Amino acid sequence: MLIDEVKVTRKGKEGRGIKKLIGDEYFFEGHFPGRPIMPGVLIMESMAQTAMAVIGRGDIKLSGVDKVKFRQTIEPDDILKIDVTLKEEKDGIFKVEGKVEIDKNIAAAGLLTLSGE
Repeated sequence: MLIDEVKVTRKGKEGRGIKKLIGDEYFFEGHFPGRPIMPGVLIMESMAQTAMAVIGRGDIKLSGVDKVKFRQTIEPDDILKIDVTLKEEKDGIFKVEGKVEIDKNIAAAGLLTLSGE
């Protein structure tokens, strides 16, 4: 899991996930030697996992990302505050707006599409 906890602020619609990086996560080892950072794809996955918890469905998966901006690297000892808001749901397709903050700075933001199987 790429989240440690989730607080739902509006059931099925909005919430915040928290991930505390301690530095020994598997992805830091090879990305990048001498300057470990969290890979962008895993940042997006942390948003998707938060969205799945907020929506309350474990049977959906990340199926698309759009308008993603990475503004700051995420490094060991950072605490990710992952905010997600459900913007639209139709026929098992969920459109979610997400952002990740580190120390009140936006580190990443984008739109996610999640879909059922």
